[in-house]
Amino acid sequence: MRRYSVVLSSVALCLFLGSFSGSAQDAKDAKDSPAAQSLPWYNPKKYNPLKLFKRGPQSANDQLASDGDLEAKLTRQLQVQGILPKDKFLQDACSTFKELADCVASLRVSRSLQIDFSCLKWDVTGVKPKPVADSCAGPAGGKPMGLYRAIDLLKSDSDSKTEAKNALRRARQDIKDASE
Repeated sequence: MRRYSVVLSSVALCLFLGSFSGSAQDAKDAKDSPAAQSLPWYNPKKYNPLKLFKRGPQSANDQLASDGDLEAKLTRQLQVQGILPKDKFLQDACSTFKELADCVASLRVSRSLQIDFSCLKWDVTGVKPKPVADSCAGPAGGKPMGLYRAIDLLKSDSDSKTEAKNALRRARQDIKDASE
């Protein structure tokens, strides 16, 4: 019985090792034919981790400057809706924001909740604008905070999370409409 298992295992080993040499030979033949060339198992072009990072414009102003038509359409759209005053431009209002959607959402919230935009801008960006009222509550430590936290700080009697969520949704829709 023991001899039988030794013979069987050696036959299985020979078949197993024989299959590798055959597939290696097939791989050599495949390299010779141009139609059968394939990429190695790791291809830096296919599995490039840098593709995971968003490399878009760095700030709202960069995004507006890269597409001048977007700035003109979005400025006009927000002025018609009464969100942006007629004498202001969107690029001036969004000067320190990192995301254009945050800027437009802040404009929307300041209009709907009657919050001073410069105070809201200071809280969301962490950069104190020049014409800011003394009554504004700035961010702690000069660090930027989320839109809903800024709303909660400036207007504590409102539902800040819902207001921020709706404003961001509408801002993204405005940007999408203006870019078409």
